Amino acid sequence: MGEWLDTERPHSWSTQDVDPRSALAYWVETVCDRFLELDIQAAPRRLFSARLDQVQLGPTTLNFLEAGSQRVRRTAARIARTRYPGFILMQLRAGQLALRQQGREVHLRSGECVLINGSEPYDLECPQVTSAAALRMPEDWLRQWLPRPQDCTARLICGSDWGAALCAAVGSLRRDTCTKLALPPTVVGEQIAALLALAMGSQTMPESQGLLASLIQTLREQLENPDLSPTAVAAAHGISKRTLHYAFASGHTTFAERLMQLRLSRAREMLQDPSSAELAIEDVAARCGFGDPSHFARRFRQQFGQPPLQFRRAALRAHH
Repeated sequence: MGEWLDTERPHSWSTQDVDPRSALAYWVETVCDRFLELDIQAAPRRLFSARLDQVQLGPTTLNFLEAGSQRVRRTAARIARTRYPGFILMQLRAGQLALRQQGREVHLRSGECVLINGSEPYDLECPQVTSAAALRMPEDWLRQWLPRPQDCTARLICGSDWGAALCAAVGSLRRDTCTKLALPPTVVGEQIAALLALAMGSQTMPESQGLLASLIQTLREQLENPDLSPTAVAAAHGISKRTLHYAFASGHTTFAERLMQLRLSRAREMLQDPSSAELAIEDVAARCGFGDPSHFARRFRQQFGQPPLQFRRAALRAHH
């Protein structure tokens, strides 16, 4: 989970590479290791076949999944093993897919999307051979566009207004072309997240949350400034500090809390990125707005369970 992948080519795993008697066990192990900790049931086992292809789009991971009839469950026990919380934007490409989460049941048709909360139990049923694309999105990263993504889960996203644009954009991501896009992978991931926010906006974005999204964008653009303050951001938006703090409170957060989340998320991206491997930890800290490297190291370890240098070494080993 969360490992950095080579952005220049997809990584692939297929049950065709193993003994058919071990196909299901291999698939469960692969999915749990490379995608998400899940319980998977399929029958008959000796006929089961599946394939997973992955490519990194910045901090998001694009997964192409093809598998025979199966039932997939995300249980409390599996959730407890997950290190980083995240969400999954899933699009059905072929077959049938039924999702149950948070008391809702969604049946997808080809081309339709749904957002799944990876931190909550869910049940997926695929009664026939199914093909899907799934973007795994870190929660702190996704919150830059959707302040409360948990309110958007298990809701059908299909062909109307921005939902149609999102489905078309996700549908254009193909195994054989996703590494030849005209934009950098990180930008592609951000565009998908922005379309998701637009698709969900009419359902979940009251005026205060629309302002919050704009304020968060300003924080993202000015993360390098160690002196970024509520006063300066409020002035840039022509609002009072009181209005700014109210907007953050409407998203169940604070200015300082969200700014810290964004800075740590940016630092994690940089430490995972092989192109930033020559940067000293102190320079990463500075580029994320931390004036004190020791403060950065302490907060990073609190958030991600490892010191920055150890985290970088593990990420670069996975890359190679």
